[in-house]
Amino acid sequence: MPDVVALPLHEAEKLLSASGWDYQVVRISSAYRHDTIENCLREEYVVRQQELADHKILLSTIMKRRKEVLEYGLQN
Repeated sequence: MPDVVALPLHEAEKLLSASGWDYQVVRISSAYRHDTIENCLREEYVVRQQELADHKILLSTIMKRRKEVLEYGLQN
């Protein structure tokens, strides 16, 4: 079973598909939420994986927010 913990979901999906594993995704809500922050990129990351029956993996994911650097190196 490939270890995909801490990878972005899109990379984990590629790796699992290439390895022949089926997977199911469960999204975990974050306690830290700021929906109105500007210039934040949201990306889904794998925080937990569990092997299920029939060659299948359960992936638990969470959204990570990153601030983007604006013009002249300033952040919003």
